[in-house]
Amino acid sequence: MSKKRVHFANDLHRGNRHLPRDTFKPLPYRWRKWLNGMAICAQQTLSHNQQELPTQRGHGSNVKTLLNIIIKDLQPLNAVKGSHLAQILQPSLDVPFQIRTELQNLYRDKRLEVQKAVNNATNLTLSAELWNSSEEMFYLTVSCHLINENWELKSYVLETAHLLTDHTAEKAVEQLLRISNEWNVTEKTEFVVTNVNGIRKVRNNRCRWTYISCFAYTLDKVFKETIISSDWEPLLRKCQQIVAFFHQNEKASQKLQEYRDSLHLERKELTQSSGLKWFPTLHMLKNILVLWPAVFKVFVDKRVEDLCLNENERKIVENIVAVLDILKDVTQEIGKEGFSPISNIIPLVQMLQERLRNLMMMENRIAKKLSEKCDYHIGSIKQNLWFRVCTALDPRYKTRVLRDAGIEDVTAEIRRRIRGETHTYDTESEESVWQKYRKLTGISGNTLEFWKTKKEFQKLATVARKYLTVVSTSIPMERVHQPHKSQIVNRRNCLEPENLNMILFLNSNQ
Repeated sequence: MSKKRVHFANDLHRGNRHLPRDTFKPLPYRWRKWLNGMAICAQQTLSHNQQELPTQRGHGSNVKTLLNIIIKDLQPLNAVKGSHLAQILQPSLDVPFQIRTELQNLYRDKRLEVQKAVNNATNLTLSAELWNSSEEMFYLTVSCHLINENWELKSYVLETAHLLTDHTAEKAVEQLLRISNEWNVTEKTEFVVTNVNGIRKVRNNRCRWTYISCFAYTLDKVFKETIISSDWEPLLRKCQQIVAFFHQNEKASQKLQEYRDSLHLERKELTQSSGLKWFPTLHMLKNILVLWPAVFKVFVDKRVEDLCLNENERKIVENIVAVLDILKDVTQEIGKEGFSPISNIIPLVQMLQERLRNLMMMENRIAKKLSEKCDYHIGSIKQNLWFRVCTALDPRYKTRVLRDAGIEDVTAEIRRRIRGETHTYDTESEESVWQKYRKLTGISGNTLEFWKTKKEFQKLATVARKYLTVVSTSIPMERVHQPHKSQIVNRRNCLEPENLNMILFLNSNQ
């Protein structure tokens, strides 16, 4: 293997996020296998017929199959260059050009399909995720969320806008407005869930959206501020250096595995956590604790003293893990895949604070710090009217707010919404339906299925549809639960800017 490829492999192993776009990137095994198989078939056809392959029309299915693999794996279009298939088809077919043309056609057709679904919806929630592929390449991915006629929560990516280096909240709002206008959803939208800092302070009179912070992003912010405001950040850096030591030293890594097996430890692998995101940090620290007896033996053999964790440091790591395990439990209650409504956030925040208080009683200083930051960022969530209304309209959690003394504002808001949605003013009927719903007990199961089947609450269901489209995160939950940077994030960082929007759109809206 050449030096360039060795360095690339090392960078990937260490989780380097700033790899140049033109860096060599080997195709996945199933790509190589498929492409080689196609090449062999093409060669056999040439030998048998003693003529060139058919014209472009005959290669349509091959190009579509290749494009589907590109979209599914989030690979750049130029990944096919130099493949055996491209070399064989080249005499009669410009493969990159055909793939690009087919990509545009597929994007156009899928966009019409998504536009139809969006047009049929009456209430939408937008989510906006700000992300970067390098220090100079920032993007804003905008998605919409709706509850269709079958009471299914559907999510569609609308567009990924390139912000260049101007990734301010003002620029994000500008792109958000442009995208919502192009998709004709500006007037249908009331709530926007986002991870863009400072977006609430942007003054823009062209819409009256309510901005909601992504819950997963808020938890990352809470953890980051907890660590930065304490003296534990150097310890986390030390743990990152421990992982880097084994990633960069093959002999030490092999010795670690030998000690792990001889000591009958769990078959864990040391994983790197870049930055201060709570879930990757939890995964890294847990594995260090599990493998510490083997790690210590390697350090003794190699006479590595500066990376050894003393007893006090290991105790702090254990306390951090105990706190982050609570965050893990909380986010798993939200869901493991896709998006979910914000209706369970109030009970989850209550559970979070209660479990942190239990750790505080055990003199866990990290729990105390984290609880203070939680109070600052999400402590007043129960005083927020639309949060309480959304929780009240989820039959599983409604008692968390409807048992409180001061629910007059929740009742008044729901009645106002019923009148606005149905254009009726039957106060007696409204009160009867509302009181009947409040008295329901022992409700479990799928919330959307409840509103779909309970015909006696049809007027109330109209309001529930509006509030239950508000999702809790600006990214799918499976990416929240990634112990390290997800394949989706890694791969989308390598896409060509001119194709990125189309490929992400088709990948997300499959």
